[in-house]
Amino acid sequence: MLQDALHHKNPFVRKAAMKALGLAKRAKPTPRPEDLRRLPPAIANSFPKSGTHLLDQLVGALPGRVNYGEFHSSMTSSFVFRRVPDEKTAACMARNRPGEIVRAHLFYSRPASNALRSVNAAHYYIYRDPRDVVVSEAHYLRDMNRWHRLHQVFKQTATIEDAIRLAITGVGAEHPDFEYPNIGARFGQCAGWLSDPDCCAVRFEDLTGPGVEAELLRMAQHYAARSSDPVDPAALAAAMKDAAAPEKSHTYRSGKRGGWRNSFTPELRALFDEVAGPLLIELGYEADRQWVQSTE
Repeated sequence: MLQDALHHKNPFVRKAAMKALGLAKRAKPTPRPEDLRRLPPAIANSFPKSGTHLLDQLVGALPGRVNYGEFHSSMTSSFVFRRVPDEKTAACMARNRPGEIVRAHLFYSRPASNALRSVNAAHYYIYRDPRDVVVSEAHYLRDMNRWHRLHQVFKQTATIEDAIRLAITGVGAEHPDFEYPNIGARFGQCAGWLSDPDCCAVRFEDLTGPGVEAELLRMAQHYAARSSDPVDPAALAAAMKDAAAPEKSHTYRSGKRGGWRNSFTPELRALFDEVAGPLLIELGYEADRQWVQSTE
């Protein structure tokens, strides 16, 4: 099936499937408000390298799902990697169909939030410990995605430690054509989703740890509150748990929580604290800044 091809390891197969499914979507009539209430679109929005595919699998268990291969990002394709105007992103979100799954890397903006509300979207945003994010991103941009525009910068790093350092500090004035600020600023671009009343924000760690059942129930209740069809949240949460298999992602490298400890040298700990130390406390990953000196 075309929808299965969306997760193929070959990028050309994925793009061909997305194009074919996109044509099918555009052939659909304009949705009625009652159809959007019955089957809310599901937005699987993620901070990059935070569990995009896992969230995609979970929302795929929601009732009546159809995947047209839509993927929207606040940055253009990785080959070009330029910021998309917020109004254009919002216009794309306003075209979501009943029951549709839309994967996304969306910065927070009021226009996007309003557009998602206008189509009664069940919006989920997943994020992860930023220290694990920079390790994963360093491997991805240095060694895995040679088509990404940032690969030409990351491939110049002599070691993976240097690549992690670059993922922490971002690309500076020496590369003015690249929009890749430090990790704190990158998280800040999405921070508004954490307090958006129409968004269900979830942590990757909570979906892969001992509290997963409670978190999935909260996600199921978020959908049930938006659907005019009767939904049993407990049964839906169980179906979502059965659907989870993050290792099937074509970009999957490691799903371990706290794996950054194996990669962070004392110098990287100090650098991350200097660049984005308060962020870890704001997100609840640390109670204070003692982790910088810790040997754990």
